[in-house]
Amino acid sequence: MAQMPKAIQEMLRDGDAIRRKKNIVAQMMTERTQFEGTWKQLSRYINPTRGRFDEDKTQDGRRRDYCLLDPYPMEASGKCAAGLHSGLTSPSRPWFALGLQDKELAEYHTVKLWLEECQDVLMGIYAKSNIYNMLLNIEAELTQFGTGAALLLEDFNTGVWARPYTCGEYAGNVDARGRVVQFARKFKFNAWQMVDEFGEDVVSDAVRNAYRAKNLKDYFPVTMLIEKNADYKPDSNALLNFKYKSYYFEDAQTDVFLKVSGYHEVPFLMPRWTVIANGIYGVGPGHNALGNCMQLQKIEKINMRLLEHRSDPALIVPASVGKVNRLPGKETLVPDNIINGIRPLYEATGDRGEVMQTIQYKQQQIGAAFYNDLFVMLAQQDNPQMTAREVAERHEEKLLMLSPVLEQMHNEVLAPLTRRAFEICYRNGLLPPLPEELKGQEGSIKAEFISLLAQAQKAVGTNAMEKTLAIAGNLMGASPDVMDNLDLDAAIREHAQMSGTPETIMRDEQDVQKMRQQRAQQMQQEQQMQQAAAMAKPLRDSVEAARLLSETPVNENTIGSILGGG
Repeated sequence: MAQMPKAIQEMLRDGDAIRRKKNIVAQMMTERTQFEGTWKQLSRYINPTRGRFDEDKTQDGRRRDYCLLDPYPMEASGKCAAGLHSGLTSPSRPWFALGLQDKELAEYHTVKLWLEECQDVLMGIYAKSNIYNMLLNIEAELTQFGTGAALLLEDFNTGVWARPYTCGEYAGNVDARGRVVQFARKFKFNAWQMVDEFGEDVVSDAVRNAYRAKNLKDYFPVTMLIEKNADYKPDSNALLNFKYKSYYFEDAQTDVFLKVSGYHEVPFLMPRWTVIANGIYGVGPGHNALGNCMQLQKIEKINMRLLEHRSDPALIVPASVGKVNRLPGKETLVPDNIINGIRPLYEATGDRGEVMQTIQYKQQQIGAAFYNDLFVMLAQQDNPQMTAREVAERHEEKLLMLSPVLEQMHNEVLAPLTRRAFEICYRNGLLPPLPEELKGQEGSIKAEFISLLAQAQKAVGTNAMEKTLAIAGNLMGASPDVMDNLDLDAAIREHAQMSGTPETIMRDEQDVQKMRQQRAQQMQQEQQMQQAAAMAKPLRDSVEAARLLSETPVNENTIGSILGGG
């Protein structure tokens, strides 16, 4: 550690700080244990491939689905996750737009165009990184366990890179307002991974010896803690003055950190489907379906046993017969006097039809708990290009049931993800230059969500707007003054925003005013020309009459005619 700055050496070797951080993590892990029993059942009876509740990496390859006689819970959970992914964060269509906290500033046309250019940059970064894979993983974890987690990291090649986690790999803690402010994880690295990530100088002697012996089989426990920095000062350039600080330490070490670093924004995502009271972890569809999932496996076991009894019943065999070969096509020779002596021990009286009906009923209940009826109906529509309006009109009631989780996804996943990605891109010069109106306003960026499901929920509001406009249009024939109640410019812009209309096809409000002024001036000029023409017509008639009179030969008859004489 001689080549490290002295301040960093002292920070890494702060024994009191290491003990405090280890104590924090120990308490977080202890708090987590009360949830692990339910999580293990959710893993066992819904999707056993998710959930890691031990730190033994050598067990990752073992079979986990021994409790799933009927895989329907896994399919139902997968449909829910896929439906959320397609409806909320589909890679094939825009699902977010950038906006500003200052609504008045956000109305500038140049600002809107800049925000759309930034949105295109972020969409490109998401597409070439693993962000969509991370989002699908979080949606699957939320569906099954009610809680998901991921770490958002800067990456030289893709800008942003995500490290998704599964239930049991992490622990969290919340502040007084229920916001997750601490995130911890226990994991294992082999010696090569330890040295590659942290350096040979800070690892324990056991790791160093294993690394030099090229031993890659032994794994060593490591703990990570990320927490909000209570000593953060926005205007300070002090070492490690970050909003969030991270600590890595080896469980076997008590006197040195493996790594101490920080983040300018919250680097982790830990969304909850539904939060009860001020809870740390959430409750999701998996919790609602767990009882039916366990019953389904028990009923399926009864069904298999009944089928086995009917197809291969237990037999009563006379002792003189001996062993009976029951394989297909095989023979067993018995004396003639006991040819009818072999018979089933008992007749299976259960009705498999009733059992199958019960299984189907349980499957329906499980599918309903995972919102399969909504997502499957969306996927089975005749029109694959169904709009958010059509979704809202057909499934308004079910969309309202999804409102809580959509809000949670927006607040605890998509908004922090967008903020983190935007700030990373801004610091590394990946965004177009700021317009003049936004100088000094970089921190006012916010995310607005325009996914299919988000727009469908907004479309519930646009229905009321369109009905009002339609009624006003119908009444206008009888009373034209009725339109005075409506600001049609505000209505069309509000409708465009709620519908996710691209800003590129909308004119700036100042441009609209200029067009209207030019049109009014043109109409005024035309009216003036028409009035001038109307005023000039009598004069032209008088001039023409005078011209004709001057050209007429003068005699007595002419004078008399003009004077009205005979």
